[in-house]
Amino acid sequence: MATGHSTGRLGAGRPPLHRDRVDPRAMNDTGKSPGAKAAAPSRLRGYPVMLRTISVAGRPFELLGPADFEALIERPEVAERFARDEYMPYWAELWPGAVMLAEEIATWPCVSAAPAPRVLELGCGLGLAGLLAATRGYDVTCSDYDDDALAFVAASAARLGLANLATRPLDWRLADPALIAERVIVADGLYERRNLAPILRCIAAQLAPGGTAWLSDPGRSTADDFPPTAARAGFRIDCQSSAEIEFNGRAMAGRIFVLRR
Repeated sequence: MATGHSTGRLGAGRPPLHRDRVDPRAMNDTGKSPGAKAAAPSRLRGYPVMLRTISVAGRPFELLGPADFEALIERPEVAERFARDEYMPYWAELWPGAVMLAEEIATWPCVSAAPAPRVLELGCGLGLAGLLAATRGYDVTCSDYDDDALAFVAASAARLGLANLATRPLDWRLADPALIAERVIVADGLYERRNLAPILRCIAAQLAPGGTAWLSDPGRSTADDFPPTAARAGFRIDCQSSAEIEFNGRAMAGRIFVLRR
C-alpha cells in the first residue's frame, strides 16, 4: 500500500528524484543474490531501520523499512502534513496486498534477453512487488508520492545488487509521459473508494499499447466497485484469487485484478 491521502482522524485505520542505478550484481531467478549482501543501515532519512524477511514463493526475501510504523505516525511533521493534505505515511508499513502481488509476480517468466519489458509500480511503498520483478530480470521503476518511500526502495535495491531498478516520484492522481511501461503493478492501492478512478486514469496514461496491469487487494470492501469502474473506463478486467499467504500469523487470500485495453 502506498503513501496516499486518508479521510478520518490521524492515526486511524497510504514526491525529489531517487533514480540511482546500483551495483550491477543482478539477482538470479531464485531470488537470491550471487554475492554477499551489504549490511542494512541502522538509520535512513532519520528513521530507525528494520530488516524484514518475507517468504515469497517459498523463499526468503529481505526488505528494508522503518522499524516502528505506529511511532512514525506520531511524528510532528506527519501531523502537520495530515492537517494540510490528509497525508498518512502508509508507505512505511508492509501490507498484505504487497505480499499477494509479489506471489503473483513470482509466477512471471524470468527475463534474460534485452531489452527487458518495462514494469512500473504505482504507489510502491516499501517496493516489495517491484523489487521482486527486478529479481526476475524486468526493467523496473518504482514510483510513489513520498520521497521517503523511494529512499527505502533504493536502499533495498542497492543492498540486493539490483541494477535494473530505478525509483521515481509520481502521484497516481497525475501522469508522467516518461514512464510508459508494458506492465503496471499496484499493491493494495484500492483502500479508499476515491482512489479507484485516479488509479485507473494513471494506469491508462502509463500503460503501453497492448500492456497489462496487475492490482492486488486483500479483500477490502472499498475494492468491490473496482471491476465495474474499470470496465466503464474501457478496460477488460479479469478477477482471480490470489495465492494464500501467511500474514501476521494468519492465513489470508485476496484478489488480483488483471487489466488490459
